[in-house]
Amino acid sequence: MHDFQNEQLFHAYFVIQSFKNTVTCDPRNITSTWTGPDICGKRSYVGFYCARKQGPGSNLTVTSAIFNGFGLCAPMLRGFLDQLPDLAHFQATSNNFGGDVPSLAGLTEVSNVDANGRRKQNREGSQSTTSIEIDNIGVTAKTMGDLVHAITHPFENSISAHLPKNNSSPRASFAPPSSLSPSTERLGFPKMNYLALANNKLTGPIPPSIAEAQDTLLEVLFLNNQLSGCLPNELGMLHKATVIDAGMNQLTGPIPASFSCLSSVEQLNLGGNRLYGQVPDALCKLAGPAGRLANLTLSGNYFTSVGPACAALIKDGVLDVKNNCIPGLANQRRPVECAVFHSHPKTCPAASAQVACPDAAAARAVAPPGERKVRDYSSYVTYATLHE
Repeated sequence: MHDFQNEQLFHAYFVIQSFKNTVTCDPRNITSTWTGPDICGKRSYVGFYCARKQGPGSNLTVTSAIFNGFGLCAPMLRGFLDQLPDLAHFQATSNNFGGDVPSLAGLTEVSNVDANGRRKQNREGSQSTTSIEIDNIGVTAKTMGDLVHAITHPFENSISAHLPKNNSSPRASFAPPSSLSPSTERLGFPKMNYLALANNKLTGPIPPSIAEAQDTLLEVLFLNNQLSGCLPNELGMLHKATVIDAGMNQLTGPIPASFSCLSSVEQLNLGGNRLYGQVPDALCKLAGPAGRLANLTLSGNYFTSVGPACAALIKDGVLDVKNNCIPGLANQRRPVECAVFHSHPKTCPAASAQVACPDAAAARAVAPPGERKVRDYSSYVTYATLHE
C-alpha cells in the first residue's frame, strides 16, 4: 500500500484491476493505461477522474469513471460501480456492458451516471465545478476543478449534502445505448438530479424506489427500452422534474392521478406504450396559462377519452394523442385494433380520483404567467446527451 497516496486509492486499484480482467474487448486499448499506483495521473488510468471530498484533510479519491466512446465490452458492471464508494459520475456511451444494472443506493456521492451521451470533463482536484462535459479520450488535465465545457448551462438546484454548499456539479445517473442491463430490478435511486437510461435494453417495471429521488430528480429518461408493467404511481411524485420521458417501451395501465403532482414538468413523453383509459384532465391543466408543461406526448397508446383541458391542448399542439382509440379525433387506431387490445384483461390498478402530492409540490405556487415556454431539446441536460 506504500505506493498509493491513501487507502481509498489502494482500494480503488483492486476494484479497477478486477473490472479490467472482465473486459473482453478494448478497441482503443484504453485498459493498457490502467496499470500501476498512479490512478490520478494525467496520462494513466484513462477514463478515471479524481477529486477530494468535502472536509479538512480529505483524501484524493476516484469520483468519476468516464468511458464514453471507448467501445469496451464487459459481462457486467456489478462489482465495479458499486464497489467505488466515492463515485459521483459514471458515463459510458457507446460501450457494450451486460448483466443487471448494479444498485447505486450505497453510493452516497453518486450524482451522474451517463450512458447515453457524450460530455467533456477534466480530471483531479476540487469538486467546485459547473460542468460534466467529457471528452472521450485525450484529456490530459485530471482535475474535476478544471471542468470548463458546460452542458448548455450551469446545473441548478443540484447541491448535495455530501458536497460543498457552493457546489453546482450535477447529481445524475446515465446509461449508454448498449446492452447495459436486462432488468431494472436492482436499480437503486440515490439523491440524484439527472437519470438517463435511454436507448438500452432495460426490462421489467419502473421501480417504485424512484420515489426516493422525488426531492432531487430534475430529469429522467427511460426512452426506448423494453420496460413493462404498470405505470407506477411513484413516477408522478417527481415534483421537481422538468423532463420525464418513458416513451417507446411496453408500459401499460392508466396514467396515475399522482401525475397531477408534476408541477415542474415541461416535457412529458409517454408515447409508444400500452397505456389506456382517460387522459387525466388534471394532468393537462399543468399546461394551463400559468403552467410549465410545454409538451405532452401520448401518441401510440390506447387511450379512449380526453377531458376539456386536454382537448384544448390538442388544438394548441401541446398534446399529441395520435394513434390512440379516442372517438371523434383524427389519426387514431383502427376500431378493430382497439377492440382487440381492450378485450384483454387489465391488471393495473385504476387511477384514483384523489392523490396527496408531496408537501413541497403542494406548497409550491404555480409558475407565474409567462414562465411556461417551449425550450429546445438540447437545452435539457439529459436530452443533450442523446445528440452529442
